[in-house]
Amino acid sequence: MRLIYLADTHIRSGIPENRRDNFFNAISLKLSEVLGLCRQNQVDFIIHGGDVFDHPHPDQKSLELFNWFLKELDLPAYCVAGNHDLIGQRLNSLEHTAVGKLAKQGLINLLQPGKALYLDNGGCVLQLSGQHFYGNIDRQKNKEHYMVKKKHCDIALHVVHGMLLPKAFSNQVPCTLITEIISTEADITLGAHAHLGYHEVVGDKYFLNPGALARLTGLKQELVRRPRVLYVEFNARGQARYKFIPLTSPQPGPDIMGDRPGGFI
Repeated sequence: MRLIYLADTHIRSGIPENRRDNFFNAISLKLSEVLGLCRQNQVDFIIHGGDVFDHPHPDQKSLELFNWFLKELDLPAYCVAGNHDLIGQRLNSLEHTAVGKLAKQGLINLLQPGKALYLDNGGCVLQLSGQHFYGNIDRQKNKEHYMVKKKHCDIALHVVHGMLLPKAFSNQVPCTLITEIISTEADITLGAHAHLGYHEVVGDKYFLNPGALARLTGLKQELVRRPRVLYVEFNARGQARYKFIPLTSPQPGPDIMGDRPGGFI
């Protein structure tokens, strides 16, 4: 069983504040490269960590690009909603957004909070679960949405769109620390929303975030960061191996990023 995980594509046809290239062409090339990686690695499905689009109601050009990607992919696509996929960061708005409508059309499979899916390739049973973003997800003391129980499976994988971090980025940015959710029974927790990404291993638990596919902010780290995806493979013994795959299509940060200050998300 093989998968590729990507997050924070922020598909839009316009040019973001901190970019000076043709952003739409750049994200199109990245998605084309992801398709190639899926075929090359013979993956069974993909997972998207949210912020598919940069707006809950994207323009037609952006919708057509993602629809093309899904059609060419021709594989199951599992997804959680990010803050940009929601109206006013309200989870109850999801069904009225582009991501919600794609789910209704059966083009993507939205992972539902509190409900796990079980995927079986005949040798390994994978428990797959997810949590959409919602306002205050990182301000509440209860961390249950970042954690799951492992039931009737070999490996549990949980996907969350929230500011899960190894250490706090700033006092002004609410976050949930990995140390606060270490009691989760998920073998692998896939993060999003934190655009710079991380790779943390605590005991036998893995907290992995390849970072945003889109580079949008004015942070210095974005000038040197290369967008990448995560490849994960599960064998018949219920063991997982993974690797981060840097994309080759993105241009060097200094060539495309502006010098104006940007935010973190």
